[in-house]
Amino acid sequence: MASILSFSYQNGDFNSGLISNPVEKTTTTLDQASNLLPPGAYTTFRTYQKSYTLRLSEHLARLEDSAKVAGLPIRLDTDQLRHNLRAALKQFPGTEARVRLTIPFGLGNETIYIFIGALSVPTPAQRTNGVKTITSILHRDNPSAKLSYFIQSSQDVRRQLLDGYEEVLMVDEKGSLLEGLTSNFYAVRDRELWTAGEGMLSGITRRMVLQLAREAGILIKLEAPKLADFSSFTEAFITSTSRAVLPVTEINHEPVGDGKPGPITRALMDLYDQKVLSEIELI
Repeated sequence: MASILSFSYQNGDFNSGLISNPVEKTTTTLDQASNLLPPGAYTTFRTYQKSYTLRLSEHLARLEDSAKVAGLPIRLDTDQLRHNLRAALKQFPGTEARVRLTIPFGLGNETIYIFIGALSVPTPAQRTNGVKTITSILHRDNPSAKLSYFIQSSQDVRRQLLDGYEEVLMVDEKGSLLEGLTSNFYAVRDRELWTAGEGMLSGITRRMVLQLAREAGILIKLEAPKLADFSSFTEAFITSTSRAVLPVTEINHEPVGDGKPGPITRALMDLYDQKVLSEIELI
């Protein structure tokens, strides 16, 4: 796997320019790159056809909100950020990229880091057949903000993922399925879509999927499904920027429903794919 490209610049200071920060070749993931910095606020998204992305303005708004929640408010110069992001992407050799914008709190709240790495998306087989997941007792200390403290604190849990398993689903002390380490989680019970309404990080992909579900007439229950009610799950799926809508057909070595992606999941997969094609924009 190729190493991560790392850049930084000073927000609001066009004279500072975009600085390249070479990292060790062993730094091959965005999480590893994040761990090279002091904790901070961040957002992660993917590119399409290298120069396009989806709802970048919402990602930037969430980055500002996360920094504010952490006590370091910032107003991003979005024109400058887009300019520097385009310049950074030109140096990336791949066609599609995964991008992370970070405001590290220990370096002054006007320093912005851009990390760029190779994009990994689900295989056609995973989209067709679904993926396996496991659970762990875990929750975010501050689910209203996307802070890299969580990346560092959840490293041991991430190591629990065995080959063939896609995600760790976080369960709180009451047995509620809150979200994945890097995704939002949904279960279908009695043709209702259940997903946590609080206690988790609300992703941008999640907002889109819930809106698509409402428009399709799917009943939504903003309540975390209970692991104890697993036998009543007829479908399950996760969402994230890189995964889009991805069926979950196994949790803790037990099949979800009949072990195949269900009709609600498949419908939302199609609707989301169509929505992306109609909304992607030039960076």
